[in-house]
Amino acid sequence: MLVNKMQQYKKVLKRFIRLKFWWLYAKPVNDTFLYDINQAVAKKIGMKPFKVIKVAEASFYNAMVFSFSCKSITITSFLKEAGRDAIEGVFLHEYAHCKLKHGQKLFCLALLLLILSILPVTYLLLNSTSMIEAVFASITLALVYIFVQLILRRKARRFEYEADLFAALHATNSCAYIDLLCSFLRHKPFKNKINKITEIFSSHPSPHSRIENIVRHFPEMLKCMENTCRGGPGGI
Repeated sequence: MLVNKMQQYKKVLKRFIRLKFWWLYAKPVNDTFLYDINQAVAKKIGMKPFKVIKVAEASFYNAMVFSFSCKSITITSFLKEAGRDAIEGVFLHEYAHCKLKHGQKLFCLALLLLILSILPVTYLLLNSTSMIEAVFASITLALVYIFVQLILRRKARRFEYEADLFAALHATNSCAYIDLLCSFLRHKPFKNKINKITEIFSSHPSPHSRIENIVRHFPEMLKCMENTCRGGPGGI
């Protein structure tokens, strides 16, 4: 019985790791279809194309780029089958993170917050002379860390909104990109509903919020959701 339980926990843990760190399982591909989209998107927005395209076997939509180097992009195999227009929108979204230097801005903000908040509290912790002072400093350090994370997550969500607007603005078929965001609701690895409370701890806004943001800036795109997302943001 104990062995079976351990095996079950092991499977759950492996699945969790594969979902959270799916990009670690990606492999470079020489796909003419993807490289053609990559070249076309880069030329459209005046940027250097990604040198490497990686694909990870996964049954959900996702993509990422390390916006410091911006030399490679990683997508899931499920996204690869979404169609040219949808993939173009995703590439535009990831290129936006590079063009707008979101990675560098987030790093500088994290460094600033570290210097101004966590380091002074850490100094107090290391120089505490009594148990009460040590406990107080430890609690303060934990609270400051949570506060810093909330600020960084909020900023990261704002960057996601900016990248969405960039993609919607430059996409050949903006409706395909919005439809892809709608698909996130149908193909999320975890089916639990994202509400306002859980969203503040996430680096990405909910698909609902992202679609509402696009429509708020581009009202004409509301027509894209007449047959998807069950009538638009209000029906998600």
